[in-house]
Order: sequence, then structure tokens, then C-alpha cells
Amino acid sequence: MPAVFCTVTVLSLLSGTVWAQSTANVQPDSTACLQCIQVRVGLPRIVRGPVVAVIDNHFTEIPLPNGGFRGFDAHSETYAIDGHSPWDMGGPERTVLSPGRPETYDSCGQWLNHTEPVGNTTVGFIHAETACHYQANFQTHMSTSLAVSTDYGLTWKSYGQILTGTDMPTANKQTGEGSCSTVNGQDGYYYAYCFRNRDGALIVARGPVSDPLPGKWAKFFQGRWDQPGLGGDATRLMNGSGVSVARWATTGELVFTGWVHGGLGLFLSNDHTTLASLPEPLLGLDPATSALPPPYERILYPVLLDAKTGANQLSNSWLLVYAYWPPHEGREMEYLVFRDVTVSLSSKPVSSQIGILLARWYDAALHDRWSTTAPVPGNYSSYKLEKESGYLMTVADEAKPSVELEDCVTQRPGHPDHMLAEKGFCETNNYRRLRTAGWVYAKAQLGTIPLYRCYNSKDQSHFASNEPDCEKLGDSEKLLGYTLEQ
Repeated sequence: MPAVFCTVTVLSLLSGTVWAQSTANVQPDSTACLQCIQVRVGLPRIVRGPVVAVIDNHFTEIPLPNGGFRGFDAHSETYAIDGHSPWDMGGPERTVLSPGRPETYDSCGQWLNHTEPVGNTTVGFIHAETACHYQANFQTHMSTSLAVSTDYGLTWKSYGQILTGTDMPTANKQTGEGSCSTVNGQDGYYYAYCFRNRDGALIVARGPVSDPLPGKWAKFFQGRWDQPGLGGDATRLMNGSGVSVARWATTGELVFTGWVHGGLGLFLSNDHTTLASLPEPLLGLDPATSALPPPYERILYPVLLDAKTGANQLSNSWLLVYAYWPPHEGREMEYLVFRDVTVSLSSKPVSSQIGILLARWYDAALHDRWSTTAPVPGNYSSYKLEKESGYLMTVADEAKPSVELEDCVTQRPGHPDHMLAEKGFCETNNYRRLRTAGWVYAKAQLGTIPLYRCYNSKDQSHFASNEPDCEKLGDSEKLLGYTLEQ
């Protein structure tokens, strides 16, 4: 059934604020075939860092009248960053929200988690904390408030809390409900998907786009939207950690990030409360361990934005934005990463549903060629992009033989040597394992290209190439397998 469109313009009685001035879209009757969606995760771009706590919220941004964009980073305070494009968020930041007065619901901080342009105003959904004693088992109490800006997010007028939990602040515990990710469902409601501390659940509340003020929100509980946003109970939807929401305009469905077996996954919903995951992870991640510093890379606060508009109303070209800690590093090495994601929808199930780009970077001063699927500190400065080498799978193909590849590094005299190798090779050859890079086919398949491990003896540097002569940059050591060409 094709989408039905209508235009809605509503004036709030409160100071004449225009709360809704948008195109509403009635969602299609059926969910897209999960196996029919093909995703290609493109080049990662580090735009901020390394600093301590570069991002501690769901990154959000709005367009500006001059054609630029304003993004909002937060860690207790919220900061505005201006750029020329949605991913151009490396410039200076200025404080736009600060902790509230002592004993108030936001006394420990205000994290702006979502911005919604409405005419010439901006509606802000804010994660708030109080009763914090982070040294005592990260004690804090969370809620969500609403604010409005008339100068594109530089100053804000607060209208108070719109969502609170059923519990109270408790010593040595995290309580309340917060870290909400919010989207306009284009059906007359905003939907806020929040983390509930008491059981780690994802819950959802909705408020009318025409008037989202305190007292107008309702939580979903046991099949009905009848629990109050302030103090009401809510049904657990799934594990709430790492979840963010956007709306995919192609199908009218909501699309979520969330954790699945093997890494960061994608979920879809056409009824706002039932979520179904794609079979393959969007990003593969190694399991966490208790070792310090952690030997695994960490991804925090992933969010999906449109590549052209910066909004969470998505076309088929997305940006995956997240905070990133490289493996074996502490929080002082945190980065903000933007990553291109291209999505297509087929009329029938596709093979190799998700692929992640393998790129080769070169640091001439270090004599290091680094073939990796991961973000590269120093990208576009010390490390120059040299080659794109196809796409790796994020899981093994169960129907065809495949090879798991690892990204690893060792220290040569005077410089690092990064290497892409089959699983198990790194540790037995005194290389430090960084991550699972992905999987390649063991034999040539339709739409694949070969991938070779190469070595430059002069630079004492390994790298990967699709050419058997290693592009005359070194000598071939081994055929690793076959990557997806596109």
C-alpha cells in the first residue's frame, strides 16, 4: 500500500510556539522483508578527539539558515559545534546547556539527546541526572526533560520533565529512566525510547507533536498507551543498552541500533513496540573482557542520521555516528566517528546482506600501510587514504566456506607494522591482535574480488591488495580470500 501524506500545522497556546509544522506519513501496512535489505558500511571518519569523554550522548544536529549544520555533543554539559556538512563536526565547541541548581532534577547535568526543528524553533529532548555520586557504583538518577530554542540551539527555555520512572534515587545504584532516543513517527506523535535502570530494559513513551509538554506523554504498558509519562510503568521491549531510533522514509518503519550476538545490530519496527533484528550485525565487535586496558574496541552511543540532512528521518544514505575507543586504550583516547552507510531494498532475499569496507591507509613518515575496517586515528592527516579493497562480511556465510581475518600490529624498528591475516596467525607470530576485521570467502564467488596479503621489504610493512602483483608496492605472501566487490 503506498504511503498517504498530509500536512499538519498546529499552534500551541503557550507563547504561540509552533510545535508542529511538518509532513505526516501514514506508515505502510507491512514490514519490509528483513532478508531483502542490503547494507554497505562505508569509510569511517574520525572528526573529533582524542580527548576524555568526547561524546556522552546520542549525537544530534540541525540545519542552519546559512546552509551549514549545528551538532550537539554532551558530557554533563551540552556543547554546540558548527560545520559545513552533517559530518563536519571537528570545529570549536561552545556550552549551551549546563547542570541545574543543587537538588533539582538536572543538578548533575543536561545531555541534549535529540533536536527536532519545528519551523524557526528547535525542540530539544534532554537527558537529565540528579543525586549523582559516580564514584559509588556510578550512582545517579535519570529522567527526561523538554526545552525549546529560538536561536538554533544556542540558548534554551526549559519546560520541565516529561518522562520519569517509578523508582527513587538510591545509594550506590543507578535509578530512573533516561538516555532516551526520540523520533517523529510522522503519525502525530514523537516516540521516545528510553533505558530503564532497574532492569536494563528498553521502554517507549509517546507525546503529541502538536503539544509535547509535560503531562501530555504516555508510556506503552501491556498493549496500551495509558501509563503517564511522569511516574508511569512501561512494558520491557528488549535490552535497552546502546539503542537509538530513527525513521526510514523508504518504508515508513522505525530503525534502531542495538546489540546482537557478534556486535552492533539493526532492528526494524512498523508498530513502534515490536522490534525485529537483521540476521547479520552491522558492525562486528569482539566480546568484552575484564582486562585493563581493554583489548577490545568499544563503541558507545551509536545513532543513525541522514547523510544529507543530518536528521533522523532517513533516506537510503545514512551516517552512523558513535563514540569510539580503540583497543588497548583508555578513555583519554576517545574519538567521535562518522561512518557512511548505504542501504538498498530488494524484492527478494539477498546474500551477503551486510558488508563493511576494507580500506588501506598509508603513513609515509612511519612507513606503515594499514589495511583495516576500523577507524584510523590520524585519518586524512598522518594517515592518507590509499585504496578501497572491497567489503568484508560481518559474519561467516553459513552456506559457503569463509575465512575470518584479524587486524593486528607489531612494532618494527622505528615504526608499527599493521597486518591483515587469517585468524590465529597474529598471536603465533608475535603480533598484537586488535580486532576481527571481518570474513572473506575462501573461494571466488559471483561479485567477489581476490585479496592478497603483501609485504614491502624495504619499509618492513604488510598490507592488503586486490592485485596479485600487490600493485608493485611489495610482494605477495598469500591469497587471503575473496572480498565482496560492492
